[in-house]
Amino acid sequence: MIREIIAEVYPWESRVGIIEDGRLAEVFWADQSENVGNIYKGKVKDVLPGLSCAFIDIGLVKNAFLYAGDVVLQGSRKGLNAFDLLKSGQDIMVQVKKEAFAEKGARVTGDLTIPGRFLVLLPFQNEVSISRKITDDQRRKHLRSIIEEHKPHGTGIILRTACLEAEDHEILADLRKLIQIWEEVNLRYNNHKSTSLIYEDIDVLERTLRDYLDCSISRVIINNPRLRERIIAYIDKQKAISGINVQFQEGDLFEKFGLEKDIRRSLRRKVWLKSGGYLIFDNTEAMTVIDVNSGKFTGKDDFEETIFKINVEAALEIPRQLRLRSLGGIILIDFIDMKDKSNEEMVISTLRSELEKDKAHTRIIGMTGLGFLEMTRKKSRYGVVEFFTDECSACAGKGYTLNLLALSCEVKRKLANMGYIESEVIVCEAHPRFLKLLKEDEKNLNYIEKRTGKKLNLLANPSLELTEYSINAGR
Repeated sequence: MIREIIAEVYPWESRVGIIEDGRLAEVFWADQSENVGNIYKGKVKDVLPGLSCAFIDIGLVKNAFLYAGDVVLQGSRKGLNAFDLLKSGQDIMVQVKKEAFAEKGARVTGDLTIPGRFLVLLPFQNEVSISRKITDDQRRKHLRSIIEEHKPHGTGIILRTACLEAEDHEILADLRKLIQIWEEVNLRYNNHKSTSLIYEDIDVLERTLRDYLDCSISRVIINNPRLRERIIAYIDKQKAISGINVQFQEGDLFEKFGLEKDIRRSLRRKVWLKSGGYLIFDNTEAMTVIDVNSGKFTGKDDFEETIFKINVEAALEIPRQLRLRSLGGIILIDFIDMKDKSNEEMVISTLRSELEKDKAHTRIIGMTGLGFLEMTRKKSRYGVVEFFTDECSACAGKGYTLNLLALSCEVKRKLANMGYIESEVIVCEAHPRFLKLLKEDEKNLNYIEKRTGKKLNLLANPSLELTEYSINAGR
């Protein structure tokens, strides 16, 4: 498998795409206010036993949400009754688990994690866990022994897949770095006032490099020359990584490499397979249901063989769609019924093999009594539908319309890459309501004018639909 990383960084957003064998497999997006992974000294505002949660003031516009199962305090065991531990007004250390979105505040946890290149430090645990992808028993035994010998008592450690090829001294250096970070976090917690940021996690680009940069990456393409030099310096420090081509390219990279189309397709309910079959994705509050259909594919052999081929193709595509759409929780897959049990086992084996590429934890439960394949996938971030769309007001939420914030980011990207035109003016026409939102971002509009050397002329056009716009060279 050949991987590539394509990254676009603008003052208002960062987007990173993971390409596997020429296809977009995963996309990460963050705006200026992203705070996932950050650790705060917060203050308990309200404890609601009836909802099994508490609301924590961490200094953001909306109070954060702390689920009872995520309550962990220094010196206490996880699993104790959360409401015996929390009192309104007390200080608490929490980490953002999921960013604030729409009307929801950020979701936080007291079970902190501090990730590094090779290890993840778990300050309030004590176990040593090793990535399931490290299967060699001797290697696992060796890794466990060196960590058990050097880790502080009362601290948990997860050894990541990158430990498979790492030298002992690199792993131990990562451990010392993480311990030092935790000591600094504790110091800040004791010295700072409540509702303050005490640890800021790395940004989405660095996080992607940390998690994905290995020997399978053939090249990294980025639209920022300064960040290109930072990536090269980062790679030079990783002795196990070499030969990665880091390129700087101007322009709208997601558009140039066809990733924008893949993102738009991931918003659709139907996904066509190469054979002519297709998948249907239906998301509910409780679960995601995926239906496999034969569609236009009739096959040349017998009926069982035709169904088997469609199901195998679906088993190859579904893991990619789960990652691309960032779907998680309970997932039910309705493969086309097969009479041959050996074919069914091969389809499940194919699905399991493809899921190994996923950094998120997945688990195949098995076939239900009604013939659905049941699985789970850990979800740590919002999906593309939640980020890029709003519920349609015309059909009571049964459909979706493009999110205006996402649309404004799209328009700003296009404007920022219009420096090549000969005209001194760039004209953008849009619906008055959308234009009002765009004009409010004065700082980034000034950045675009400085970057392109052109003047922006934003014109209201009531005849355009709310999500329509046009960009042209002015006269």
